[in-house]
Amino acid sequence: MSRILSHLVGPRIVRLAASLVLGASFLTGCSSSSAPAEDGVDQSAASELTRGDAIGRAEQWVGAQLLYCQSANHARDFDSSCSAVCERTDNAAWDAYRSDCSGLVSWAWGLPAPGRTTYGFAPFDTSVTQEIAASDLQPGDAVNNDEHVMLFKNWAGPGVATFIEEPGCSSSTPYAHEFTSSVSISGSIIHVSYNGMTFHAIRFDGIQEGGATASQPAPPAYTGVAHDASGRGYWIAGSDGGVFTYGDAAFHGSMGGKALSAPIIGIAATPSGGGYWLAGADGGLFSFGDAAFFGSMGGKPLNAPIVGIAATPTGGGYWLAASDGGLFAFGDAAFYGSMGGKGLNAPVVGIARTPSGKGYWLAASDGGLFAFGDAGFYGSMGGKSLNGPVVGVIATASGNGYWLVASDGGMFSFGDAAFYGSMGDTKLNSAVVGASATPDGRGYWLLGGDGGMFTFGDAGFFGSRG
Repeated sequence: MSRILSHLVGPRIVRLAASLVLGASFLTGCSSSSAPAEDGVDQSAASELTRGDAIGRAEQWVGAQLLYCQSANHARDFDSSCSAVCERTDNAAWDAYRSDCSGLVSWAWGLPAPGRTTYGFAPFDTSVTQEIAASDLQPGDAVNNDEHVMLFKNWAGPGVATFIEEPGCSSSTPYAHEFTSSVSISGSIIHVSYNGMTFHAIRFDGIQEGGATASQPAPPAYTGVAHDASGRGYWIAGSDGGVFTYGDAAFHGSMGGKALSAPIIGIAATPSGGGYWLAGADGGLFSFGDAAFFGSMGGKPLNAPIVGIAATPTGGGYWLAASDGGLFAFGDAAFYGSMGGKGLNAPVVGIARTPSGKGYWLAASDGGLFAFGDAGFYGSMGGKSLNGPVVGVIATASGNGYWLVASDGGMFSFGDAAFYGSMGDTKLNSAVVGASATPDGRGYWLLGGDGGMFTFGDAGFFGSRG
């Protein structure tokens, strides 16, 4: 096993700068220092604040679809993407608060108006909040980073959670709303697939138990599956770096039990099946067996988290895909283009390469599909109604088709990709988080966030974590 160094190697690495407007995840100004902030706690609201109170207060804004503003009502707005003056629903209790992401959380917790910014909460400021284990998140807690903060509502299932947020003026839903998303956790870190962001789990010091539906800690989440060269075995990767082998897939090492800076989001196998790479949301890369290290984005600033990894046909390189559509190429992996710096309706969630390695597809959570190099476009689910967000893309053996995989277990086939079945319309214990096609492309495996495995076509079942 080799612990991958967090430095860039060679000129092949493509650095994608520029901020990206991401539909529901555009958050400019949510943590701006130009927005007024307030210290202290409003004792009238927070002295006996229960978890149910915090959720109830936040849901008042959700019910009103309170528009995002980075200012108090009828005041000058500090966010250049919003109107010059904040004009939203009048309510004497809310009017003095900023209705941005941190204003929502401040209101929910009874902190005084106009509300703290993201830098006023842990891990940056621990005067009223503390960082906690992500698996211990309970209703009324929150998740925070330097750009965005969201109230945690509840666990909706293993590896699935519901949040309440104010997403931003440039969002397709520029008002307070709630959403449910697949998540992966590692220590205090939680990665949210819905917006492709990584957060710290935090708890308000003044919150008390009571008034909210019981919330159970999330079990360890599993985030990726890769098959061995024969197709008679596979590896399942956990968000904590654990690797679990089934069938004739051999164990070459893992990051299980070791400290990680960010959750593991995917696994890719070498052509021989004698090794594999684990990719972290922060761009870190860990190699095992005959998988060589060709560079990583670990320790480098990213505009958005890494959400996918694909290896070249030779095993001499790999691509890392980010949720903003950015693409980073290492080793003999060539750069054929990306969606970095372009307007996306939804975050990118996965990558698949062509058989030649001279192209790749990027899939977005709304079913959008972007083709580069010799990757053909055969259709997508973009603009169509989905029961669950798309979580990945897998290619056929010929490269003349692909499947889009949805969190509800739905499968959508395009080109020469045949439909062998799905878990759509079937109640799942946990959302689907990944998939892998068999070597001949006549079947596929679907992985649930709880480690459950579902097989279709000529994909054999060799065991699961579910």
